Amino acid sequence: MNSPAEIPEAGLFVLPGGYVADDGALHCEVELSPLTGRLEERLFDAPIHTPSANAITILLTECIKRLGTLATVDAGVVKGLLVGDREYLLIRLRQMAFGHEVEAVWRCVNANCRKPMDISFSLTELPIERKAVAARFFTHKLSLVDSGGAVETPGLDDCEVRFRLPTGADQEALAATFHADPDAAIYQLLARCLQSGGGGRSLDAAEVAQWPAAARHELYEAMGRLAPQVSIELDLTCPECRTSFVADFDFTAFFLAEMTANARQLEREVHLLARHYHWSEQEILSLTRKKRRRYIELLQEEIERLN
Repeated sequence: MNSPAEIPEAGLFVLPGGYVADDGALHCEVELSPLTGRLEERLFDAPIHTPSANAITILLTECIKRLGTLATVDAGVVKGLLVGDREYLLIRLRQMAFGHEVEAVWRCVNANCRKPMDISFSLTELPIERKAVAARFFTHKLSLVDSGGAVETPGLDDCEVRFRLPTGADQEALAATFHADPDAAIYQLLARCLQSGGGGRSLDAAEVAQWPAAARHELYEAMGRLAPQVSIELDLTCPECRTSFVADFDFTAFFLAEMTANARQLEREVHLLARHYHWSEQEILSLTRKKRRRYIELLQEEIERLN
């Protein structure tokens, strides 16, 4: 069976990992609807300290029209998507709304420089590591041993663990902890994703914290081998001091900041369209961002001709 093809202009994309439903079926094809002014406004009106994971859930719940053959795609399904799949859809959603090119400002990492620099890249050229998942849960037996035999791992039988990959629900649940205590958040994340291999008992963060660091690292690697990876690493050279470095670009933070920065612009666009076309606010906000911007460009061209 051939894999479904992506058709960006129609909003059709394929998840790098995929969503495994309760019946075990894997769903990968997604149809996205473009951003509208109404959804932009909803993001602007969210509480100022809303975690980015929650904002992503709001966006994707509104914009995913279809996921495979699932009857409904609600917030619960969106939270159940793998972290890499959510990041991938966010990239494609931004591509549909703002175009392929990304322009941003980055600071040089050289402590003696720290000058800002302009960077740009295309979303169409990002390397996407696709790894279709075969199931919700996987089994891994820790290979670590010390001079006396197997390494002790509290809560596990024979060092065997059953685990799933991190999802949006995990990100939402641990958002506050990650800011306050990153180490504790990692233990809690592993505990949420792991079960003991024997009885299938869920583990707790205290047990995971007692594991040797090497045991936790081995599981991170096992998860990494199975999870789709969507990361943006940019090879940059500072134009001022010529320092070369690799920048890990946080696309989620960038996109949400980009959206928030457009709040004032959206108000001006609604005002301009209402004044000239006499449309209601709700009619204007129901337009996609791309269509709204096209009307604004036509008005600006007409105003320039008249002046």
